[in-house]
Amino acid sequence: MNNKQTTINYFQLKKTNLIILLFIILFLALFYFIIDLSSLSLVAHDEGLYARRSRLIEESINWFSSPFSTPHHKTLGSYWLIALSIRLFGNSELSLRLPSILSSFVCLFISYFIALKVSNKSTALISLLSLSSMPLWIQYSRYASPDLPFVLCVLLVIFFFLQFLDSKDQIHKFLYIFSSGLFVSTAFFIRSYMAFVPLIGLTPFFFYQLLRSNYKFKLTFSIGIIVGFIPTFLNLFYSYKDYGLVGITALFHFAKKQAIGVIDVGNLLIIPLNYFYLTFPIGLLFLLLLVFTSSNNSIKFPLLIYIYPILSLLILLCMSTSYPHYYLFLLPSLSLVFAYKIQCFSTRFSSSNLIIKYFLTTIMVLMICMVFAFILFFNQQLMVYSHGRVFLLYVLLIIIILSYVFSIRVLFNSKSGNTYLIRFFYNIFIPQYISLSLLFNFGFLGSPNYKTKLFLNDVDVSSIIKSNTIHLFNVDSKIQTLLLYYLPSSKIVKSSFDVNRNDYIITSEDIYFKNYQVYKSIKKFDNHMLLMKISK
Repeated sequence: MNNKQTTINYFQLKKTNLIILLFIILFLALFYFIIDLSSLSLVAHDEGLYARRSRLIEESINWFSSPFSTPHHKTLGSYWLIALSIRLFGNSELSLRLPSILSSFVCLFISYFIALKVSNKSTALISLLSLSSMPLWIQYSRYASPDLPFVLCVLLVIFFFLQFLDSKDQIHKFLYIFSSGLFVSTAFFIRSYMAFVPLIGLTPFFFYQLLRSNYKFKLTFSIGIIVGFIPTFLNLFYSYKDYGLVGITALFHFAKKQAIGVIDVGNLLIIPLNYFYLTFPIGLLFLLLLVFTSSNNSIKFPLLIYIYPILSLLILLCMSTSYPHYYLFLLPSLSLVFAYKIQCFSTRFSSSNLIIKYFLTTIMVLMICMVFAFILFFNQQLMVYSHGRVFLLYVLLIIIILSYVFSIRVLFNSKSGNTYLIRFFYNIFIPQYISLSLLFNFGFLGSPNYKTKLFLNDVDVSSIIKSNTIHLFNVDSKIQTLLLYYLPSSKIVKSSFDVNRNDYIITSEDIYFKNYQVYKSIKKFDNHMLLMKISK
């Protein structure tokens, strides 16, 4: 009877865990896909450039051959997934962003299984939830770029390598180590030389494990890398065929420019601010844990968990050019180490817990004051960016404020040891994930060119742009990038004399007011105007 009861309890526990996991998947997916397409617009320059280049790839016959007029500085894998999405789902903001949305969603669960292999279920769950709630992660999960597919490749390299180490079956071990090598070179095809940063960081872990492995596995890993490089080799072959040696060297020159040069001190100063803002509150909690606590237990694979992110971070800090999205691949590692430390730590000093509580309380009060100040002093701007959904915007801001208020209460109401930080995390995570997801999904954030899209969707304007070539003259570079995507038949001109009578032109307001007798105004938008030339 005891054995029978144990078996029943085991299956009930498995069933409960499965239900919880399915609920989490449903919860995360829900806020990934509640999207209002009418309020979305592309962010220039990057999204506009990726969108336009991906469409050129989609329209070309050979996806390995560059469709651009000059040698390109990136491997074409940067655009493949967006181009495929355009082919399958048409030309829209959703199809452009779908590869990032899906990659981000898969990344969460690959990172969960990686955390499960190096730790336990509760650590893996906290790791998954903390990663999904980081502002930088939420932002780029809805961004038309190759960054999230690249992060997915890096995670798959790690996941399949860990599967190789854990597997007992020889056939499976060969399959896993081959797949790991395959995604090493696939990462390069998607993100060019940026892929070297995480791969160099992973090198100590790979070398240590492979040196202990049979030579057959080392060979299989190498074969996987070579097979994964086939698309890159074909891309470089056609680049050489079309442009000669410069078609290949353009790739190297761009990487050299990004990595080597004068280090901007201003960049070094802004990195800590970006860290706190873009990883809040996980980045802040992690630093507090690092300073005021110490871990009680050792973790498996320290070369992977600690050395890999530290080495990668040092490389990024030494680069002459550094943008927040360069650090995206480090967020899963940050969330994993954070999840591990928040569960099993002991205080370094007798006053550690008190310092942490009062410090977090101060931060929460400041955040509440900032949100209130934003509502009071920037009310007009909120009206503009709400796109007619003022009520929804205020509801989301109130949810954020209430989460901060209740988080302060949690800090001082928890009586049982170190659990106050875990409760504090959960109290912040859920409202932040919901609020930030909806703010991006409904265009309150991440849609700075909404006026441009409104202009293009205007009834009078849309009828003109459908049947006429629109000339672009003296247009702001960011708006020009967007217009070249939204208006495939548009044409850049260097002089107004290149525009014939009765042709249409988009230019800045200054040009119009200087030549108001030459042009007839059709529609104004964002310091620019659509004009028709009525005289020479």
